Amino acid sequence: MKMEEENIYAIPDEVCQRAGLRVTWIPGNRLGAHAYQHVTAHTQDRASEYAPCEAKVHQLRFDVMLFDPITRKLINESNGTFLAGQKLAEKAGGNDIRPDLLKLSRQYRSIVRACLENLQTEASKNDSSRKEVCLKLVAIFYNVEFLWHLCEILYVDVVPGDVVLPQLMEWIKFHFFRYERQAQAILNAEYGPTAFENGAENEPEYWNTVIGLVLQGRMDGARALLRLHSSFVSEPFKLVDQIMRTMPMYSVYGGLSLKDFNMRWKGWKNEIISKLEYGAFSSRKELELLMKLMAGNPEAFLEVKDQCESWYQFMASWLLYTEPTVKSFDLSYHAHQCIAKFGGISSLKESDLILLALMESDQLQVVNLIEETSENGWFAAHLTHLLYLCGCLKITDNQQTDVTAKLVEHLLLDYGTLLMCHHSLWQVGVSYLDCCSVEGRACMEALLPTLPLESEKRALKIIQVARERDLHHIVASICKVMGMRAYQQHRLGNALTWALRSQDAGFTTYLATKFLELYTQEGKFHSMDLLDNLGSCMLVSDRLTFLGKYCEFHQLYNAGEFRDAAVLLVSLLASRLAPKNFWMTLLTDALPLLESNDIVLTSEDTYELLNCMEELLAEGQISEPAGTQGGDKIISTQDLSIDTNNIVEEKVKLIRLALARNLARSLNHEGCLLD
Repeated sequence: MKMEEENIYAIPDEVCQRAGLRVTWIPGNRLGAHAYQHVTAHTQDRASEYAPCEAKVHQLRFDVMLFDPITRKLINESNGTFLAGQKLAEKAGGNDIRPDLLKLSRQYRSIVRACLENLQTEASKNDSSRKEVCLKLVAIFYNVEFLWHLCEILYVDVVPGDVVLPQLMEWIKFHFFRYERQAQAILNAEYGPTAFENGAENEPEYWNTVIGLVLQGRMDGARALLRLHSSFVSEPFKLVDQIMRTMPMYSVYGGLSLKDFNMRWKGWKNEIISKLEYGAFSSRKELELLMKLMAGNPEAFLEVKDQCESWYQFMASWLLYTEPTVKSFDLSYHAHQCIAKFGGISSLKESDLILLALMESDQLQVVNLIEETSENGWFAAHLTHLLYLCGCLKITDNQQTDVTAKLVEHLLLDYGTLLMCHHSLWQVGVSYLDCCSVEGRACMEALLPTLPLESEKRALKIIQVARERDLHHIVASICKVMGMRAYQQHRLGNALTWALRSQDAGFTTYLATKFLELYTQEGKFHSMDLLDNLGSCMLVSDRLTFLGKYCEFHQLYNAGEFRDAAVLLVSLLASRLAPKNFWMTLLTDALPLLESNDIVLTSEDTYELLNCMEELLAEGQISEPAGTQGGDKIISTQDLSIDTNNIVEEKVKLIRLALARNLARSLNHEGCLLD
């Protein structure tokens, strides 16, 4: 779990070399390096000696071990456990949720174990480059699970009476199984086709294995090996077997009180001491050593010290035979005693220091040491969060809740920020930032806009996350970026869709104007499916409302509903919803309605059209018409090579003539109806 050695990277930039270098953190796992010259209020104001120059920003990215393909599964699965813990805390209502949190702690460890298995499987393959990375991750996450297990024993799975040794022995047995495997190999050899001819004691590791099993309290395994000895029928062996078989083992659920167990255990130990003094095992030095160990003889333990891989294994074995009912608050004293026998504090590794801090209940030191490990914050964030939910995270002596909460939030914020920089894990990072009540939202506001918008699907996911958290300005910003990207790719319909998502009136008006310009140039609409189904979305801007209604006019006209089309056309002009530079187009569209055999425009409608025509002529705003209608179909008219002014004048004459004719017919028709 050691930190990586420092590396030096050269940045090939002449300007940086001359002026100086500055590095800025970019959210996630990147740094931006650029040329920089320090300027203060006292610096003389003069032209830069480096200008003109080609300024560059160099992005440096460090590898994140958690982003390995195998460990990404660990991130996703542990996130589910994390969220389950959050829900438990929210629904607790003052009830004791420690049993449920213990299950979550075991789930975390199970997830880490599964990750370890996958890493070991990957490391066993022939790819040498992957093998090195996987083995490095195996070492890291083995220590994570190992330390988490002890933390679970000391702080989460607290048993009545606080007698911690039975759990410590299970911890040792679970993680150190060398002697158990050796014992199994010896047993398999004895009962297999190549059985020992003169007894199993001829196996070189026989007695070391027996001693190792006894040190871990594996009495059944030790007794099984002793039965393989050629002299097992002798009295010393039978006596040892009986002592091992009758060794008292404390269990909080065993039905014995601490007082009764201590009496039974002292009687058992005194029996061993008396037999040693009597010399019952003097003929067998190995058995005598075993009995001295079980009697808690200090010299015997020093003799077999090298068979313990670490000081904490030695401590567990020592306590098993000297103080089996030790309480958790006494572990610190015994830990220091055992560390002194293994070279002192100066010889400890990082993981040993964390174990010692756990036993000393120095949780702040535990967090600080865990943060220095190279698994990128996963361990510190999840462990402290679990301890906080358990109510056993103690950072200061007076247990200031706000300080503890700030520490947990700080770790979750760092971890969530790290995940936000990954292309597929950013949504997981959001769930951690959600739990940071103080700075989580601000951090999310800063990071969400920096996510690369690689596809529309990704943009929609980011929008959904922002909208669920009422970050509407981020929604508008992303929609505008995607809309402008679509517009630059000449996909007007897609651009309009993004503009409608953001409810951006200005951008919507701009796009609606582009639709009208294209219609003026080409005589047809683009993205008709979208325009025909705008619904209430057309109310985002007046220009879009006009565009939608104008498309509706064409639908009515093409469907033969001339009266409804005429009413809509007149209303567009009368309401002044249509832009004036488009009035001439609308008047041109009215030509076939005015020349229709049936009277579809009333005298009042005709007067309105005349007013619009006169207003255009008075203001001189008549622009080139988009098209003319003939028969029963609207036909686009474009300027080919004829003089534009002549075309406009001719069009005006046609419209005014049609208006005059329709006015006469409509007045005559309306007069007849009155008679």
